[in-house]
Amino acid sequence: MAARTTRSTVVGRVSARRAAQEHRPVTISRWRLNVILLLATLMIARVAVHLGSLQTGQVKVEGHTLAEMARAEIHQQLAIPSPRGVIRDSKGNVLALDVDLQSLYVAPGQIDQKTAPRLALTLSALLGVPSPDILAAMQNTALYQVRIKRWLEPEIADRVAALNEPGLLLQYEPRRVYPQGTLAAHAIGAVNFENVGISGVEGYYDTLLRGSTGTITAEVDSQRNPIWIAPQEIQPASPGVDLQLTLDSMVQHIIETELKKAVDEHNADGGTVIVMDPRTGAIRGMASYPTYDPNRYFEYPAEMYNLNPAVSTQYEPGSTFKIFTVAVGLQARAFTADTVVDDPGSVYRYGWSLSNWNGGGNGPVNPEKILYYSSNVGALQLAELIGPEKFYAALEAFGFGKPTGIEIAGEAAGTVRTPNAPDWSPLILNTNGYGQGIAVTPLQLVRMVAAIGNDGKLMRPYIVERRCRGNDCIITQPRQVGQPIEPGVAWTVRRMLVKSANHYAPVVWASTTGNYGDTWLVPGYEVCAKTGTSSIPDGRGGYVQDATIGSVAGLAPAEHARYAILVKVDRPRDDYWAVRTAIPLYQSIATQLLRYERVAPDMGLVDPGQTVGGQ
Repeated sequence: MAARTTRSTVVGRVSARRAAQEHRPVTISRWRLNVILLLATLMIARVAVHLGSLQTGQVKVEGHTLAEMARAEIHQQLAIPSPRGVIRDSKGNVLALDVDLQSLYVAPGQIDQKTAPRLALTLSALLGVPSPDILAAMQNTALYQVRIKRWLEPEIADRVAALNEPGLLLQYEPRRVYPQGTLAAHAIGAVNFENVGISGVEGYYDTLLRGSTGTITAEVDSQRNPIWIAPQEIQPASPGVDLQLTLDSMVQHIIETELKKAVDEHNADGGTVIVMDPRTGAIRGMASYPTYDPNRYFEYPAEMYNLNPAVSTQYEPGSTFKIFTVAVGLQARAFTADTVVDDPGSVYRYGWSLSNWNGGGNGPVNPEKILYYSSNVGALQLAELIGPEKFYAALEAFGFGKPTGIEIAGEAAGTVRTPNAPDWSPLILNTNGYGQGIAVTPLQLVRMVAAIGNDGKLMRPYIVERRCRGNDCIITQPRQVGQPIEPGVAWTVRRMLVKSANHYAPVVWASTTGNYGDTWLVPGYEVCAKTGTSSIPDGRGGYVQDATIGSVAGLAPAEHARYAILVKVDRPRDDYWAVRTAIPLYQSIATQLLRYERVAPDMGLVDPGQTVGGQ
């Protein structure tokens, strides 16, 4: 028993010892624990530093980007449009100016898209813009704002504002306005939707008239209006230069009214009239018909508003050019006023038959009779006497074949074939002598006639009298650019042209006086006039059949001329020779201009049945 107890006791103690050993905790020495903690701390610290560095950099980048975006949203540079210069006539009447009108924009981001269709319909009724177009603009959220319509009428702008709809923005924009409508439209020109002059004086002086755009760098509100209490940087706009033209609105009204009447009466394609001061070269009137309204230029064909026929259209001058041939021959001493050539009605030159307008002969004729009868055969013989060297040198001296330099966009140079040209032949000299085979502009021709009235002094044509920026003005000074003929030659030609004018007077006066002989074209005055019937090239080396251009070039009065006048009527349907079209037009304009100028009539220059200032 004792032995078993002892053995059990021993077994129990062994089991207890084993159990104690199995449940004894694992221990780590303190120095090892400290090493582990130190390493962990260092690793955590390194990770923390790295994360902090990354986070700080990202915040800086994002913060800078966000700041820039915010700044760009509210801190913007806005353009300050410069007002385009004002254009006035010689008396100070406004012909063109800028007027601020409101344009409608939408900010799609501010539009309630649920009500957008209804709003589009409402605006369409007010503006006359298709509602689908308006709705598309409202839904274009990729853009901050979209223009719906420019330059609303004030009452329409008020009705839009009364809608009080978020996202509708009314902004003032300058619009070019022409208060006189169609008056002098071709001379003044037009400005397009980008505020760029595209023709006339507007086109020629576009840069000066536009000035320079200014800027405002400032914080803006949701409608891009500057917040005026915030700091700003302003670069002021520089206004455009103001122009005062040489045009006299009364002269312009006279020639436009009479030209339209003639074109309509004779069912013509159109026409041109130019009135120039021979002493200075200043243009007092310049009209073409049909015309256009520069306020609505876009409603017309491009060729209507892009070109001014008075300076851009070339034509063969016909018999009006015989003035040149006679003047040049007298100047060159190739013949005298008493030189006689034979006019049998037609002659052969280089295999071609060249004839007078009616095929009839005039017998022996001197230069005066060549102008009086408008003899082609006589004129070509005068050209032969002059010879090609002197003839074409004189063409250059008178400025044919090159622009005059007038301040109107799109001026043509004309077409002159000289002996140096590969296609020139002596036949061209013959036809040039009576105004065929050469192309001129109406301005070039009236300048030549003006030189006859100015004792041979050739002046540079101009249409801008002064250019002003505020009170600082540059006044155009008349400039002589040549003296192709002497004063004595000019006087002789003028006397010839007075007789030429009286020869055509029965066209106007015969029905009143019953006299079909020579009389005063403008009773009370001596005036110069020469008609021209121009053939129209067909582009194939020949001429258009049954169509001509009728013109008259002259001076009023003949001595100390106030006006050089050219009238030109294109393709009159009822007057092939155009005399019955152009002469009454010239007579009516000259009569009214002399009365307007208050030139006293000479009652000794009035024949029975005639009245001063009438027809």
